[in-house]
Amino acid sequence: MTNPVDRGDAVSHCRALLVGYHRDIDSGRATAGIGAFADDAEFEAHGRVFRGRAEILDFLSAREANTGRQTVHVLANEVVTVQDDEPGGERVELRTVVLLHVRQPDGAYALDRVLETVHHFSHIGGRWRITRRASAPLHPAA
Repeated sequence: MTNPVDRGDAVSHCRALLVGYHRDIDSGRATAGIGAFADDAEFEAHGRVFRGRAEILDFLSAREANTGRQTVHVLANEVVTVQDDEPGGERVELRTVVLLHVRQPDGAYALDRVLETVHHFSHIGGRWRITRRASAPLHPAA
């Protein structure tokens, strides 16, 4: 069982991982975000599920290679659940709405889609890691 100080620390670490890998994508360094994921993580994107760091890294590498697509991810409506009574230790679930903006030819960013995402985190080897990321569109591009 964790005390409230530990719980807050867990949440802040998980939130930092979430923000960090989105920042890596938005800055053109998508592959730098691989460190946020557990070895056996599942990552759902574009209607596919990528399993394990190798598949996730392939996805991030392809994203990074697409230099013409510049994005800004805005995270909103965060809901956090901490579960500390499960076998295997503490887990954090972080639900967010992601407003994905894509750079247009004129240089302005336009809202491309709105996604509801769920990230599951576990404390593995002394560090927090994303073990699962799922998403569903809330609002397709107009």
